[in-house]
Amino acid sequence: MELNRILREGFIAGCIGAAAVAVWFLVVDAINGQPLFTPAMLGGAVFWQQYDPGMVAIEPARIFGYTMIHVSAFVVVGVIAAALAAEVEYAPSTLFLVIVGFCFFEVGFYILVALLAKPLLGYLAWWNVAIGNGLAALAMGYFLWREHPKIAEELRRHPLGETEDGE
Repeated sequence: MELNRILREGFIAGCIGAAAVAVWFLVVDAINGQPLFTPAMLGGAVFWQQYDPGMVAIEPARIFGYTMIHVSAFVVVGVIAAALAAEVEYAPSTLFLVIVGFCFFEVGFYILVALLAKPLLGYLAWWNVAIGNGLAALAMGYFLWREHPKIAEELRRHPLGETEDGE
């Protein structure tokens, strides 16, 4: 039963996070006058090894292909986040470790982006990626927070993580 809940919550949280990032970059691309440019550019880089942003073709195959990778990655992250939320609900003192782990994950993600997407970083400003990830984290976190009200109860009772024994 718990596994089904984690998978369901993870899938929903992942889809929420993927949608948040997609909407953010749709807005950024629309402001720049090229809607869907970012997923087309990333799809071209992933599937056709096309790393020149000036040569991007906004085609459904590139956009759809990259979107499937994007959503799949977020669903995996969502399932991990849902499992961690279930663990924090069971053992609230692990919340600190989850927060520190999230920070390490974000730093690792930026390093990975810097290594793999170096030719594209001129177009993909790091702050755009950071804002997109921040929005996704907030949206996914809010959803999981609402799904696990026991975490909020425990934090209200023991704001610093202390136990009934005073530890």
